[in-house]
Amino acid sequence: MTLPSDRNITAFCRHDAFRPTPLLRHFLLIVSWPPLLLFGAAGCTGPSLTVSDLQYVIDPVETEHRKDHYTAIEYPLIDNETSPVVTSAIEPRSLARRQEDQVRDFSLQDAIFTALSQNRVIESSALGGIGAARVLTAPQSVPSVYDSAIQETGVLFGRRGLEAALSDFDTRWGTQVNLNSGDTAGFNTGLQKSLASGGSVSLFHNWNYAAGSNADYMGQLGAELRQPLLAGAGTEFTRVAGPVRPGFGAIAGVSQGVVIARINQDITLADFELSVRDALRDIENAYWDLYLAYRVYDATASAHNSAHRTAEVLYHGEELGKTNPADRHQAQDRFYQTRAQLELALNDLYSAEAALRRLIGMPINDGEVLRPSTEPVLERLNPDWETAANEGLAHRVELRRQKWQIHSLKLQLDAARSLVRPQLDAVGSYAVLGNGNQLLSQSSDSVYGSMSRDNLDSWSMGLEMSLPIGLRQSRSQSRNYELQLAKANAILAAQEQSVAHDIASSIQDLAAAWAASQSNLRRIRAAENHLRVRTAQLNAGTITSDLVLRGQASLADAEVAYYQQLVSYNKAITNFHLATGNLLTINGVKLAEGDWDSGALSGASMRAEARAHGIDNPNLYSAPEVFSSPENPFRKDRMTPQMLNEPQTEPAELQEQVPVPPDAPAPAEVLGSSEK
Repeated sequence: MTLPSDRNITAFCRHDAFRPTPLLRHFLLIVSWPPLLLFGAAGCTGPSLTVSDLQYVIDPVETEHRKDHYTAIEYPLIDNETSPVVTSAIEPRSLARRQEDQVRDFSLQDAIFTALSQNRVIESSALGGIGAARVLTAPQSVPSVYDSAIQETGVLFGRRGLEAALSDFDTRWGTQVNLNSGDTAGFNTGLQKSLASGGSVSLFHNWNYAAGSNADYMGQLGAELRQPLLAGAGTEFTRVAGPVRPGFGAIAGVSQGVVIARINQDITLADFELSVRDALRDIENAYWDLYLAYRVYDATASAHNSAHRTAEVLYHGEELGKTNPADRHQAQDRFYQTRAQLELALNDLYSAEAALRRLIGMPINDGEVLRPSTEPVLERLNPDWETAANEGLAHRVELRRQKWQIHSLKLQLDAARSLVRPQLDAVGSYAVLGNGNQLLSQSSDSVYGSMSRDNLDSWSMGLEMSLPIGLRQSRSQSRNYELQLAKANAILAAQEQSVAHDIASSIQDLAAAWAASQSNLRRIRAAENHLRVRTAQLNAGTITSDLVLRGQASLADAEVAYYQQLVSYNKAITNFHLATGNLLTINGVKLAEGDWDSGALSGASMRAEARAHGIDNPNLYSAPEVFSSPENPFRKDRMTPQMLNEPQTEPAELQEQVPVPPDAPAPAEVLGSSEK
């Protein structure tokens, strides 16, 4: 639709007297021109006008208040401050940018401490390459230190925190004032509070005014008590489900009480502990990956240096006529092969360091090179199966979380069964009445004077019952919770079976990685002896250089394979502690609530002091049954002697082990150019 042009608005009606003021003109242009079209068509002479015939009074101007699209990519205007971890980072190291950076010895405990002190959002390993990190693909599901507080302060139906559940018992004040035609008015005010027993008590005061009656004002002041006797009755139901329908109309939920909110908080803490545990596993794996990258780099550098020396010997031997050109070319081939391997090993080292820095919250490059200073475990861990299985069943966080879920469903099932009964309430009220021609007055003819003088009162008591014939909704709800509980118990049984398989798999991996590392250690010794003999034979001129080059390659492969299996063994130890639920304990990590504000501590002390000086009621049981403990009850009842975490003596058939060679290559001191 096209708006009229701005030449002459009097084209609506050909009367010179129609001269709108500037304010009226803009109003007509923006709001009222369609009604004026009707007016011109019905009350003016001349031909009918169309939209293209309409004109503006003011001169033409450029149209500004129009968009020719609905959807476009736009950017939010928020004033965020980029983290110093990003802004302080310098250009990352790469094969195209090698620097003599300062080397910093970095222990595994340093890595864990840095991660726990720097990260508010728990990072995880980025599987899938660039852009696949969980914090980028699913930011709302990333665990953080705020999750527990978010759950505790939740107010949504089904995800309420403890404070929101307690708010159902807050006293509510309501007031209403009405002024009506016929010289009448009304005023109503009152207080209402839900009780832990499932009932409610209310105080009310109201008065009505009607002019011309015998008493212009009539008022009452009283109280009402309502207590369920069957469905929704009792403190146990209220603690689980909350007060019956506290503002949700006909919705009969059984998961809105204080106890369920408390259990949901414990489930959230278990989820957070799971996230921290998995983060520690990722950090340890990344740390050992960096250690392995150093070892592979050193082994590759040694192989490259050996290839370089062999190529030089063959080159000078060819000049003296002692070797043929084929040997020299083969040596050059081996030289460039090891050179490419060395470059790739150096890039893998850069990548491993960057991965560790990302997990622990450090800048991509701060001018220092992180070098692992914690040596891997070189002793065999031979855990006992029965002890390890009992440890896993007692300490795995997944099982504790599922048990909280089962306990919550049991409580909700009991509450749902309470609703499979008629709604029978005992109701009682008492009110003091008053009437008069004045509302507030010093004379005796006032409402409040009548209340205190005339002894006009009223009371009532009785029973109210409602019953949906068939109780299909409440029965269906009860059956639904029975099925949920059955599923939760089945899941717990499957989880315990899965934990047992995890422990068994970790023990198998421990044994396999240890055996493979020892075999590769013996392989290193054999490859060193083989290379020594072949080198002597080459110097004596009894063999060609091909056998020496093969020996050098075999020694390099043996060293890399040994450190790969040694790192796999230490990762298997980490997985074993994770499978038994002891990973946080082994690393000295404890989860605890932060310090309270001084005002909160003072307020809690004052309320505790007030309760301590209250009058005891022996007939009132106000504390709920204890259903949690800070100690692990399963460890006391089911645990065999504590699992040995220290290295154990190996069986006789495996005691003949070759120790780690004292001259094993150490991590590179300087990551510069390795060309010789």
